[in-house]
Amino acid sequence: MQTLDSPVFEVKQDSKWYKNTIERERKRKEFFKKINSTYFKDNGFAYYHDEHFGVQGESDDYEAYKDELKKNSDKNGVYIFKKRSKYFDIFSEILKEVEKNNDPFKRMDVLGMNNAKGSQWLGDRWFFSVKNESEVVGKEVEKMNYKDYLKVVMEHTD
Repeated sequence: MQTLDSPVFEVKQDSKWYKNTIERERKRKEFFKKINSTYFKDNGFAYYHDEHFGVQGESDDYEAYKDELKKNSDKNGVYIFKKRSKYFDIFSEILKEVEKNNDPFKRMDVLGMNNAKGSQWLGDRWFFSVKNESEVVGKEVEKMNYKDYLKVVMEHTD
């Protein structure tokens, strides 16, 4: 397991950011479970965001949906659903509910613009490494002693 570089900050578990992230991950898992049991047989669904999703080209699901997909795949071999596809509206609505409380810029608001070097989940704890600790302005995180962080890492190694 790799470790983050110092300085390390931990997202407070009672913060709104942490709670929203946990809830979004729970909703994503439910979404994939529902969509793969209802619409797909080979777990072929691929998702980037609520306006850009499709089917893996090498999956058996591709044949079932190929008339609803764009002609050419993207660089990852994913065929994106056409905007006029009936499935686009169905999946987009479900995904919008999943991403409802997602603020994609929260990381920059809290840690500083382009200041985060890496993040890591260890159990239910969420850590970030930053380039410059003076740019960290959010109250949702607290600086962690690097030795204490390494102890947490050791608790989670095999």
